[in-house]
Amino acid sequence: MSSGTTAASSADPHWASIRPAGCWSVKANPPCPCTAERSVSAALPDLLLDLGHSRVKWGWGRHGQLLESGTGACPLTDLAPLAGALATANGRRALLSGQSRIEVVNAVTTLIEGCGLSLQRIESGAPELLVKPAYPSLGCDRWLSLQWPWQQAQQACCVIDCGTAITVDLVDQNGLHRGGWIMAGLGSLQRGLLSLAPGLPPPKAPAGTSLQAATNSAAAITAGILCQLLGGIDRALDQARRTLGSDPQLWLTGGDAELIEAHLDRSLIRDRHLVLRGLALAADAQ
Repeated sequence: MSSGTTAASSADPHWASIRPAGCWSVKANPPCPCTAERSVSAALPDLLLDLGHSRVKWGWGRHGQLLESGTGACPLTDLAPLAGALATANGRRALLSGQSRIEVVNAVTTLIEGCGLSLQRIESGAPELLVKPAYPSLGCDRWLSLQWPWQQAQQACCVIDCGTAITVDLVDQNGLHRGGWIMAGLGSLQRGLLSLAPGLPPPKAPAGTSLQAATNSAAAITAGILCQLLGGIDRALDQARRTLGSDPQLWLTGGDAELIEAHLDRSLIRDRHLVLRGLALAADAQ
């Protein structure tokens, strides 16, 4: 099981050291320079970017695999960590899954192009991967998050992504995406409640540490919202089991995954990088 989501960010410095070999055997004819250049380009990793509603996450991929070093994340309100990671990066190209506002997409695009990388925006269903989207307008991040779990086990699975929104997506035993559910995430529920009832106290931090009946309003809001989320997830998973006739393998990802996992009484796999892993597979499919 993976460790919790981290917000730390830094590009892996060893990418800057990837260079073509400087010499060949004197007994052999040196390879054609254009062939060597293509070989070095293929060896460079791809920059993978998951642009969500509140954060941008990035990593590096090669041959369909996410390279665990060099992953990072930062809020959309402060892209300086991403700019710092890109300053020492040496990649082949950039692939972007973008769910955010157009002005944020444009700002990230400017950073990428400033590094001299070509940028390709990935859309649901293109390139073709093992799990096809159930409908054309499915969010690209949801579609990408299904690819790695299915590839690993080739069995029915549910992916729960706990971010600004909580999504629960179902893949059956034949690898068909059967659709899913979308709910407001923890922070979204808290902000929505306080915006409509400004007289209420803000929830106590850290959010969701207890589900016990509270003796003050701030703690009651914290526990109540978490109960609401857990109830929605449990109900969706019960419906998934009825649809499939058996319990699917459960995968958990997203910024609030660690918190949700602590209160879900179910066996699951937590992996904070499912969208980036899907992007690595998309890069390899092209």
